[in-house]
Amino acid sequence: MNFTPLLPTDNGGNIDKKLLSMAEKLCIESATLCGVYAPQILQGIQELLRKVNSYYSNQIESEGTHPIDIDKATRQEFSTNTKERQLQQLSLVHIEVQKYLEAYCHNGEKNPFDRNFIREVHRVLYAHPDMRYFLQIKEEGKMLEMIPGELRKANVQVGNHIAPEYTQLASLFDMYELNYKLPSYATQATKVIYAFASHHRLTWIHPFLDGNGRTARLVLDGIMTSIQLQGYGLWNISRGLSRRSDDYKKYLAMADMPRQGDLDGRGSLSTKALILYVQFMLEIALDQVEFMKKNLKMEGLHERIEGYVRLSKEGLLGIPPLPKYSEALFKALLMVGEVSRGKVMAIIHTKERTATSLIKELIQRDFLESDTPKSAIRLKFNAHFASYIFPDLIPQK
Repeated sequence: MNFTPLLPTDNGGNIDKKLLSMAEKLCIESATLCGVYAPQILQGIQELLRKVNSYYSNQIESEGTHPIDIDKATRQEFSTNTKERQLQQLSLVHIEVQKYLEAYCHNGEKNPFDRNFIREVHRVLYAHPDMRYFLQIKEEGKMLEMIPGELRKANVQVGNHIAPEYTQLASLFDMYELNYKLPSYATQATKVIYAFASHHRLTWIHPFLDGNGRTARLVLDGIMTSIQLQGYGLWNISRGLSRRSDDYKKYLAMADMPRQGDLDGRGSLSTKALILYVQFMLEIALDQVEFMKKNLKMEGLHERIEGYVRLSKEGLLGIPPLPKYSEALFKALLMVGEVSRGKVMAIIHTKERTATSLIKELIQRDFLESDTPKSAIRLKFNAHFASYIFPDLIPQK
């Protein structure tokens, strides 16, 4: 069996019109996220969302660690509990792979559908020393050693899905690479449809002994970066998929079904089920874009920053009170992106000593960041801060 149809099309080979309309709306709405803030703020939010993406993608596999604990891990503050420490390490590696993907795919010149790229994503993720505990796989009562980046050499079943025989993987990847290579004339909306359809087909192929879900979602991030979907990175799909994890798995499983009669397309698998799956993915994506649009409204964000600083001073956040003038500096940085250290005195209307002390404390407490000890400062959205000023982006802890 192969994984045709490749795309959610009608019998004439045309992509479903409703899905194209939804994809066009996604492209437009996603792009609007880029126009509100300075580049430094957008970069800070993207850095935060790498942690969020890691948290939710791993949570789909029932192995998420809270972004606050991820923040601690970046400072080498690991849990004494072995399992919790392993999950912190998993998240750090996941974030590093996301950065690798962004660098690899950022200019759209690389082919994210290439099997060697997919194998490299799996290798970079699982070859890290901190991931060695994931390499022992129990399959039909036997312990197998997974080699990072190596295609499986055993047959597997995942739930009700009997994955293709391992001897077919090479030919299936030939088909995957050939047919998902994006045509140069494709619209942005069409490219989004390709991305979501190929995500299912990659999970259907199930190329590795384990880690296929994480790898496929990371590859999807790479595809979205490669097609240069404007605004992607200021939202991510893993949060929506995690919040509807049962539905995500249900629609993936539905799209595994063989063709259901003559009225269900012309491929080996169900066209109707593929349409429903892609529709689900588009609904999730649109919901996440709308969620971030609400969170990024300037007026509301100002109010939530005020509330966060006030609650800290009232001792209601479980952290030491933020120093005087924090609110004024946070708001100024939100507006302009970054400022030189010498301008902080004018922003908070104090002398140099007070400004220097404020900057030092806020950097130490992970609310500000700077490339060097003397360079300009900018906001840093640590997970505790973000859990209050971006409600529901990550759960409060």
